[in-house]
Amino acid sequence: MDKPHIEPISIRLSLTNILICFWRCLGFMVALHLGGALLAQTSIPKKAQKRLDYAVELYMQRDAKSAMEAVEEAIGLCEVFPDAWMLKSQLLEAKDDWEAASIALSTAIHHNPQLAERWGEKLIRLHFQAGDYEQAYALVEKRGCSDSLLEQSIRFSRQAVLQPIDLELAPLPGNVNSPAPEYYPALFATGDRMVFTRQLGGDARMTGQEDFFEAERAATGEWHVVRAIQEINTPGNEGAPTVRGDGRQLIFTACDGMDGSYGRRTGEGSCDLFVADLDVSTGRFKRDINLESVNSRAWESQPSLSADGHWLFFVRAYRAQDGNVVQDIYQSENLGSNGWSKPTRLPAQINTPGREENPVLHSDGKTLYFASNGHAGMGGLDLYVSRKQQDGSWSEAINLGYPINSKSDENSLQVFPDGKTALFATDRDEPGNLDLWAFELPGYAKAEEVALRKGMVRDAVTKRPIAATVQVLDEFGRRMGEQRSSDSDGAFTLTFPSSEQVILQVDEPGFAFYSEVLDSSTDLSNSVVVELNRLEVGTVLVLRDVRFERSSAELNANFQPDLEQLARTLKTSDVRIRISGHTDGEGSASRNQALSEARAEAVRLYLLALGIGKDRMEVAGFGQMRPIASNETPEGRALNRRTEIEIIQ
Repeated sequence: MDKPHIEPISIRLSLTNILICFWRCLGFMVALHLGGALLAQTSIPKKAQKRLDYAVELYMQRDAKSAMEAVEEAIGLCEVFPDAWMLKSQLLEAKDDWEAASIALSTAIHHNPQLAERWGEKLIRLHFQAGDYEQAYALVEKRGCSDSLLEQSIRFSRQAVLQPIDLELAPLPGNVNSPAPEYYPALFATGDRMVFTRQLGGDARMTGQEDFFEAERAATGEWHVVRAIQEINTPGNEGAPTVRGDGRQLIFTACDGMDGSYGRRTGEGSCDLFVADLDVSTGRFKRDINLESVNSRAWESQPSLSADGHWLFFVRAYRAQDGNVVQDIYQSENLGSNGWSKPTRLPAQINTPGREENPVLHSDGKTLYFASNGHAGMGGLDLYVSRKQQDGSWSEAINLGYPINSKSDENSLQVFPDGKTALFATDRDEPGNLDLWAFELPGYAKAEEVALRKGMVRDAVTKRPIAATVQVLDEFGRRMGEQRSSDSDGAFTLTFPSSEQVILQVDEPGFAFYSEVLDSSTDLSNSVVVELNRLEVGTVLVLRDVRFERSSAELNANFQPDLEQLARTLKTSDVRIRISGHTDGEGSASRNQALSEARAEAVRLYLLALGIGKDRMEVAGFGQMRPIASNETPEGRALNRRTEIEIIQ
């Protein structure tokens, strides 16, 4: 699969391409000299030599078509002419016709075996690029290979073809696919909507353009285009979109045109990233702006937002001092009102001296899919997966295997919330026309299935929306997602692994906080309405997740979500509080009274250690005297065992 959208680096370096062509020709001339010296005893007809000399001259003038005609004439005059077969291989290689190029080079070596020492590794590479892994493997076994990555790739590819993945590929049902190419899908966290790129009007590099479209999945499973995103689309190129999980923020790539301008936009480099937020009232995106803190004078493209919008992954390409193009994956952190952090390059488990593309972070927040030609693979760009570890490091990249990967380029992978259904762009059904196809990932490539918590935050009294911090934490307090609820309607959407128990926390200075434990028993089918009370005298916060040792006033040494959140709230205000302990009705009244007082004091000491002044807190214990539910059921007793925080000043 060819990279579908504009590559200004290659367009602007036409002079460099000419020089590359010159040096490749020079390498070929060395080969001709070597071949001629070794075959001095072989009589080559003068007419054949003249046609070859003419072919070389045409090649130096970049007239490949005429050069091929001339070299074919030379071969017609002398079929055992190794120099002519060498040039034919070079011309075919320039057209990416790897199979024919390997045949031509094999023929040249057959007619002059001494060429094998210098060009044997090139022949191995051509067989590999043609997907002839068995022949490449046989030559490696016979000759050895100085390029360790090439040898690793050949061995991997041969084994992958011998043990293919059981894969059922099918075009995406509905009307998303069309006679025009579709690629770079970007799924919403719900898995039932997406934005994708469609190429219109011919080759997007020259005569055509790329635009964005939005599609949704019907109850029947078919996908239907609902609109062209006209407020973002221009007569120029927009490509490689990504959306925040809730679909309310779009980041995409736009590039300068042949005249070097961005049209109505302003750019830093040849391609930049732009961001647009959704206007909830109109359902259209607001005017896009340049992500200046992320962009540079280099080429930035192929962004991927985490589901909560907190992390941005993208590709940056630039020309290094040695003249080679470096293309790696970077990440940047959303700093809220302070914009985005300075991008940092991902480590060697992902980035290589080769080319990395199309990073996509799954909604589980830790499974990263990407394309690369720098890891052992099938040839061209292969798809890989790496997972973020608990210490923040990334695992070694795993090739997704055959036939997901092939000798061609693979790209544009997206994985649905179930962690196993994947979507990618391929032209295997109609060469030259990319369409979106779906398939199921093998077990080792799956992401975690995610659950979705949607809701809105509003003032408990005025019912007005509140732009609050909403986050999901695991049981150890590690953040799994964070988002600011919308200031227009208070909405938020967060994802988390469906197999884990997590804690949803909502905070906003001046308001009492909200906390909710989410697990497999929680009904997530409906949105939750979080109503926050203002911090004022008389406001009571009920803490239901203060973790004491059983029948004890000793706090559990592990993470205390409610107390950590309470400390954050108190640090943003100057209120005084009363900490009240309550128990259920089991046991003696005197014992419960003492236990409630001891637990209230334990909470005070915990807050004191977190920096809350002792003059801002007082404690009280009420034992079993103030139940809020029946003590006749386990559920009621659980509600009665609580810690309350009352604002007293």
